[in-house]
Amino acid sequence: MPIRIAGDEDIDDYDDYGDDAPGPDERDMDLMDGSWEQEYYSGRIKSRNWNAIGVGIAILVIAGLVIPMILSVAN
Repeated sequence: MPIRIAGDEDIDDYDDYGDDAPGPDERDMDLMDGSWEQEYYSGRIKSRNWNAIGVGIAILVIAGLVIPMILSVAN
């Protein structure tokens, strides 16, 4: 297959596929009927809360700095 440069493609290339032309199939039905939007925006899909993870790491770092200072003063 030769390397093609942008703007160098012919529309006739798609005629080679015949009835098996690329296009939407059963895997793309959620994109075609919009059901992915209902699932995505319904809130049922779990996603990571990166803000909470960042706050948790910051608390661990601060605790790692403060606890040794308190322990050194207590001795």
